[in-house]
Amino acid sequence: MNSHSRRDLLFGASALAAGASLLNTVPALAKDKSYDPSMTVSLPPEELAKYANPSLLEHITAANPLVYRERAYEVMDKYGLDGLVATTPKNVYYLSSHDNVFFHTGIEHMLMAFLPRNENAEPTLIMWGPLLYHLDYRPTWMPHVEVYTAPAGGPGEITAEDMLGIPEAMRYNRNLVRKDADLSERDLFQLALAAEYYDKTSASAVHALKRTIINAGLTNSRIGFDDPRVIPWMRDVGLLHVAGVDANDIFREVRMVKSNTELEIIRQSCLMCEASLDAAIESLHVGQEIAEVEGQYRRKMGELGGDTLWLIINQDGLNSGRIKRDEVIKIDSVGRYQGYIGDIGRSIVVGNPTDETAKRNEANTKALAEAYSQIRPGTKFSTAAKIVADVMAQEGFNGYGSPHNVGLDHTDQPTAMGNPLLRADEPVFSENTVFTLDVPYLEVGYGSSHVEDMMVVTKSGAVPISTADTSLRVLPA
Repeated sequence: MNSHSRRDLLFGASALAAGASLLNTVPALAKDKSYDPSMTVSLPPEELAKYANPSLLEHITAANPLVYRERAYEVMDKYGLDGLVATTPKNVYYLSSHDNVFFHTGIEHMLMAFLPRNENAEPTLIMWGPLLYHLDYRPTWMPHVEVYTAPAGGPGEITAEDMLGIPEAMRYNRNLVRKDADLSERDLFQLALAAEYYDKTSASAVHALKRTIINAGLTNSRIGFDDPRVIPWMRDVGLLHVAGVDANDIFREVRMVKSNTELEIIRQSCLMCEASLDAAIESLHVGQEIAEVEGQYRRKMGELGGDTLWLIINQDGLNSGRIKRDEVIKIDSVGRYQGYIGDIGRSIVVGNPTDETAKRNEANTKALAEAYSQIRPGTKFSTAAKIVADVMAQEGFNGYGSPHNVGLDHTDQPTAMGNPLLRADEPVFSENTVFTLDVPYLEVGYGSSHVEDMMVVTKSGAVPISTADTSLRVLPA
């Protein structure tokens, strides 16, 4: 290797060809010894054990729970469940508070989370060994972490008979060390992880789940799974007496009531969403491409540390074209922070609103205020919708209200659009339900308007999380 090889790898050979003046602009390279493979050692178990240090690992299970456990127990009791198993990214995050970045690569079942109904059994996060170190900066609250790797025999060598037992698993092998290196605390953390989990591995995710269920004493039980495909896998590993229940909507029913940790995140998401919506509204001007407005919203949301799902800008009922003077504009914004949704809608006119537009917006505001004042724990969603429709009619307008729960999803409640027979009972408001009450309106030949704010239900009624400023926004043309 010639004298420029390391610099070639860092900066590219073309940079070298540009001349000495360019080389003077690149950072200096640290002087070190040339690499020798003998410098890297794989610690044997007895040597690795010396790095065991539980105090370095305490923070990996120190997260605040997102899940409202009392609500989860209440819903489990309702359906006669002994536990819940989450396997999809949102529900694993919800149950465990751990959102692993690699879970969003599209590879399914990299993580699972188990919440037992028995409060004396250990809630458990199940994760693939290579992901374990991510707990350092995205911890869980669950006191037990179950690790899986792969069958020791290699790909394709495990049999159906092996599946019924406890197959030998590959070790957790994050134990390559630079010989004689001055180890930092982060290095010691990684070695402490390896020492803790080296020989505590399962051959697959489903075997780790099997071990978790056995340890919880639930081999004869009724367990809810958010992914029903996992249910027959329990039989594949010999858990013949575990009755699996499709719990996709059961998870949503649990999530309808928010914990204090969730409420705080949602408040932050809502503040970001509304500030970004306001920035998008301020950018409106006659002749502007409607598609440009969403870009402003996304930029502001990114600056504030969140991300966006959509911004719908309707004029004449469509999300295309250019901003027109004096015509009502509907904007419906949905942003996200730490996985939780902010959802706010406003009506705007660039120029001069018609009397009808102004009065309709006033009627929307009045209808929402009346609905909010009557919502209590136990109120049906349909009751709130009817209040909005009744007030709008009293004010001389067509219109309706559409409440929906908000949380990890925009519509964070049981839904079954495919088969009406699967639709759950009508939802009701509960204390700590976070919701919006949409009042969208579309009339061909008139246009489209919208008002929507984030609300939380308390014992005494619904109170806003966003500003609840539903006034018609009027901008100079």
